[in-house]
Amino acid sequence: MALALLPQAAFAACSNYSDSGVDHFNDPLFGDDGLSPASLGVVTVLCWIITSLAVSAGIGGGGLLVPLYFIGLDVPQTLAVALSKGTIFGVACGNFAFLWSQRHPHVDRPLIDYKTAVFMQGGELMGVVLGVLFNLLLPQVVIIMLSALVLGFNAYKTIKKGIAKRAAETKAFAAPEKKAARPAGAGEGDAPPPTLRQAVALEAEGKEGGDGSTGDGASEAGTSNVGSSANLVALDVRGNEALKKKILAAQARRFQPWAWALLGPMVTFFVVYSLLLGEIFDPDFTNCVVGYWPAYVSPFFFYGATTLYMARRNIAEGARMLEAGIEPVAGDIVWSRKSAGMLVPAAVGAGAAAGLLGIGGGMILGPIFVALDFQPQVGTATTGFMILFTAMGGTVKYLTIGKLSWQMFLWFAAVGAVGGQTGQRLPRGGLPREGG
Repeated sequence: MALALLPQAAFAACSNYSDSGVDHFNDPLFGDDGLSPASLGVVTVLCWIITSLAVSAGIGGGGLLVPLYFIGLDVPQTLAVALSKGTIFGVACGNFAFLWSQRHPHVDRPLIDYKTAVFMQGGELMGVVLGVLFNLLLPQVVIIMLSALVLGFNAYKTIKKGIAKRAAETKAFAAPEKKAARPAGAGEGDAPPPTLRQAVALEAEGKEGGDGSTGDGASEAGTSNVGSSANLVALDVRGNEALKKKILAAQARRFQPWAWALLGPMVTFFVVYSLLLGEIFDPDFTNCVVGYWPAYVSPFFFYGATTLYMARRNIAEGARMLEAGIEPVAGDIVWSRKSAGMLVPAAVGAGAAAGLLGIGGGMILGPIFVALDFQPQVGTATTGFMILFTAMGGTVKYLTIGKLSWQMFLWFAAVGAVGGQTGQRLPRGGLPREGG
């Protein structure tokens, strides 16, 4: 009862908070009550530029879109956040139209890491529910301050990690030149770092891995290094060949049936949930109805179950890959209870920030993937794929509670879709990568 009274007091009436404040759903895009043509034209061009550059960088661009709409269109902060979310949905649609056919740079499988995406999607959608709620409860000045704080912190962490990775890449590219310049026979006894499988075996046997004496397995792997993105398999072990072929064939499919079999119900649930709480099915279904609050918290149970299922599935598949003799590719997430436990709060936090601040979630997920040494192209594609569903959930939520104009949404979603396509075709800078 006490849990229900807090939101009820916050909304101050028996309504689904769509009647609190102004309903923007039918706000016109043009006309006397619409936006200024000059402002709309300038903001449209800037929106296209921002979304193009953001997609090229692997983020949604919401951190720039919210202030653009808030200042350029002179709309309330809540509408600016909702409009940013709708634009990012368009960006994600255009982005996915390009990404779905792309392949991993080093192995025969899709560029999108569906295992990570589906696992984290449940947490993100749970976060969106919280984010939209806090967006309606918190004052505009608090939302602006939080936005600046999040963007500043992530910019700092990303730049710091980027400098470190660039230094490491520069050192790696310089290594062959130094090796070629050494006198003949110098350094021939140096051994490469042990692979993941070797490290586990050494720890179990109580051996020292730094002296290069790792036995026959290490000798066989002497020409391979799990930290190199050029290697397809870090260690050639004799596993279950039939299981190996089966796993690799399933991973190579462009269309992953299991992923869409989970994403379909997850998306359908969120749409039905948003329509129910938005009083679309029943105008009398307000926060004074007995079943309202159980319905409101239902996503946490549903998506919690899907997240738990995906965690167990990913860990089990990782064990099957080791049984088949397939080593993780450099840049892959090695699934365990610890790694799954670390990613859950990251996903919920990204979703909450997306719903609250109007960003796509890429500004949260991007630095996390960088910190995990996720393969850069895979991380960018996976983030873009996840943003599609996170942005869709936030957009539907804001439309059903009357905080987003459908005309403005369609206009800027279309601009975002064009920006997404443009951004995918912009050249990427930086150091060249093998296989990239």
